[in-house]
Amino acid sequence: MSPFSRIGRVHSLAVPYALNALEPRELRRFERHLAHCAACAAEVRELAAGTERLGRATARPAPDALRERVLREVRTTEQERPAPAPAPRRKPAPAARRPLVLATAATAALALIGAVLLGVQLHRTQERLDAERARARSIGEVLAAPDARARTERDGRGRGISAVTAPGLHRAVVTVSGLGAPPEGRVRQLWVMVDQGAAPRSAGLLQGEQPVVVTGLAFGSRAFAVTDEPEGGSPRPTTAPLVQLDLASDAFGE
Repeated sequence: MSPFSRIGRVHSLAVPYALNALEPRELRRFERHLAHCAACAAEVRELAAGTERLGRATARPAPDALRERVLREVRTTEQERPAPAPAPRRKPAPAARRPLVLATAATAALALIGAVLLGVQLHRTQERLDAERARARSIGEVLAAPDARARTERDGRGRGISAVTAPGLHRAVVTVSGLGAPPEGRVRQLWVMVDQGAAPRSAGLLQGEQPVVVTGLAFGSRAFAVTDEPEGGSPRPTTAPLVQLDLASDAFGE
C-alpha cells in the first residue's frame, strides 16, 4: 500500500470515529493518530457538532392536534367494564372520581403515543447512522485505492472544488469550499460532465461542504461542475457552473 493510501485510510476514519462506529483496533489506531493531527481533531469536533445539530433538527414533539384527538377519543369512547360480582352488587363509583379516571387514561394513551413516536425517531436516526457508516466506508475505499489521485481547482474568489478519483472503482469523492449558502429557494447540484455531445449527469445535491461520493463514473467522464438550481434539483444544468474541475485526461479514458 502506498504512503498516500495509508495516510488517506487513517484520515477517512474521522467520520466513523465521530459516530462511534469503529472497531476496537481501528479506534486505538485512530486515537493515536488524532493526538498529533490537528486537521483530524478539527474534523471530529465539526462532525460531533453536526451530529448534535442533526439530533436537534430531527426531534419533533407530538403535534397539539394529536393530543386533542386522543383526549377526545378517551372522553367519548366507552370503556370495557369488568363482569359484575354475583352478590352483593358493588356501589357505583362516585361521580367525582370520573375525571381522575379519564385523566389517568389520557396520560396512559399519551405515554403510549410518545413511546411510538420515540421509536420511529430512533429508527430514523439509526437509518441515518447506517447511511453515514456506508458513506464513510465508501470514502475510505476511494482514498485507499491504489490508483487514487487528487485534484483541486480554486478561482480568484476563493471558491474551490476538489476530487479524489479512483478509476478502478469508477468512483470519486468530491468536496467544495467557499461557495457559501445558496440563494433562497435554490440548491447546489453536482454534475458529471462527459464527452462533448453527451448530456451532463447529475451526481446529487450538495449539503454544505460535506463530501459527496460519486459512483458509476464511466469512460468519457471529463469534469465535475457545481451549479445553482431550483429547489429539488434539475434534470439538466440551468445555470453556468460556479466551480468546475477538469479531470486528468487519462483518468477515465478509453
